[in-house]
Order: sequence, then C-alpha cells, then structure tokens
Amino acid sequence: MTWGPGQKTALHDHAGIWCVECVIDGDMEVAQYDLTSEVDGAFRFEQRNHVVAGRGSAGCLIPPFEYHTLGNANDTPSVTLHVYGGEMDHCHIFEPSGDGSYRRVRRELSYHP
Repeated sequence: MTWGPGQKTALHDHAGIWCVECVIDGDMEVAQYDLTSEVDGAFRFEQRNHVVAGRGSAGCLIPPFEYHTLGNANDTPSVTLHVYGGEMDHCHIFEPSGDGSYRRVRRELSYHP
C-alpha cells in the first residue's frame, strides 16, 4: 500500500483475520487499541501503544487484538506491505460518537488492479 503525506486510517479491525504489516519505505504511525466494552452498539477502546515504525519494521495483528490505526508519519510518501491470513473482503471502522464511544460500521473492501 502507498500512503500519501498525512494519509491515515480510521480506527478499524480486520474482521477476525490475522495480518502482518511491514514498512517498506518511509515511517508509519501505528496505534493499537483494546476493546474495553460494547453496550448497545456503543464501543469503547483504550489505546494500548503507539509507535513510529521505520523502514524494515514489522508487526502483527492477531484477533482479538486487531483494533488499530495506521498513518503516514512523513511529508513524503510511505509504502507498506500487508499479508493477511485469508481474503479480507470487509472490515469494520469505528466512528467517534462524540461521547467517548464509537459506532461500528461495516466497510466492504475490494482490490484495484
């Protein structure tokens, strides 16, 4: 994946599929979160860690510890490689609700040639 300056993801999961991510070029900001509660569709998270990963850095996401954000930490493009434990045709993003909780939204995914 290529990441433009300032480009980042929303808080999201990988729909129960493990993933290994590696920084090929540039620097990526990675924050991992723990799900602390879910009541009536209101999800609450706590940030577990935050790192700036440079070229050659790798990390994994193994369910249920898969909630994270990922973003380019540079003012130049960055490149990452992602290997998934299956076809990931959807994920869930978590949109802030304004009260400290998040609303889960299913996001369909597709590959572009």
